[in-house]
Amino acid sequence: MSTAPAMDDIEILPWHAALWDRVNDARRTGRLGHALLLAGPSGVGKRLFAMRLAASLLCEQVGDDGAPCGRCRGCAQRAAGTHPNLTWLAREINAKTDKEKRDISMDQLRAMMERLGLASHYGHSRVVVIDPADALNASGVNAVLKTVEEPPPGIHIVLISERPMALAPTMRSRCQRLSLSIPARDQAEAWLRTRMPGVDAAAALREAGGAPLAALEARAEGTSQHQASWREMLMAVASQKLDPLAAAARIAPAGAKLTPELVQEWLRHLHRVLLRLLRAMAGFETDPALTGLARRIGASHVEQLLAEIVESQRRVLGNANPQLTVESLMISWWRRTGAAKA
Repeated sequence: MSTAPAMDDIEILPWHAALWDRVNDARRTGRLGHALLLAGPSGVGKRLFAMRLAASLLCEQVGDDGAPCGRCRGCAQRAAGTHPNLTWLAREINAKTDKEKRDISMDQLRAMMERLGLASHYGHSRVVVIDPADALNASGVNAVLKTVEEPPPGIHIVLISERPMALAPTMRSRCQRLSLSIPARDQAEAWLRTRMPGVDAAAALREAGGAPLAALEARAEGTSQHQASWREMLMAVASQKLDPLAAAARIAPAGAKLTPELVQEWLRHLHRVLLRLLRAMAGFETDPALTGLARRIGASHVEQLLAEIVESQRRVLGNANPQLTVESLMISWWRRTGAAKA
């Protein structure tokens, strides 16, 4: 059983404002659904939005604008990660391998349901966040569906997903969908400049596929240089100038080991590149390399690659060989972009 990461402050990101107003209005008028699907690409702040929503629902002196007061008992416990009415389910770490488990376990879900069977503390709402919902296996989906279909009073279940269409249709149909998308470029760049003074915000945002929090994380973790190299390799493979196996061998920096964590980061990067290709097909991308590739590659190729990424992410969380996973996807990228060229 996990709780939400503690935060001293719950920030409203500029591109969240309109959705927050709608959700807060639904909260104030009693129209907020008991099952919510918070969907959107990586790096747009879904978890931050979920944390603010949980804080608002648990605050004992919440403002009309939905902002938690930050002073009451509920806010203090939520910030410390100890609020009894908040459950944050995420993948646990395997003690033997020190890696994240592939699925949210049934033990976690049983503990959650036992907790929901108890009376609410302080008479306030109870919030369960499942992060990510993609980590629910078939048994987990069925367990959550039972709670969604017959929810205890005052319960709100928030599902977080980057790939909502990969969730079971029965689950999607029972949730109120809240969508967060890539923000407007000017808005995202302005926000990034306040967080990364002296850094080319426009370039960082491009490398992150327009996702501001992904750009910020890449800069903080020192992965932005990796991403620039990865993008160059992908474009070289797509133009048939670089062998896919040679490119796969260069995903890890010279002398470094290709770890499952690095593969996951590379998969997220490839995912963002594919989303940018879809944006280019819709006329919303200015990068000439991507717009040129978008004119040659069909949307079906992009969709198939996106599906392969989802499966690869699950395999890497298991016992899949990191190098073979990268090689397989790089060959698929080479074939699909090469087929488009031919």
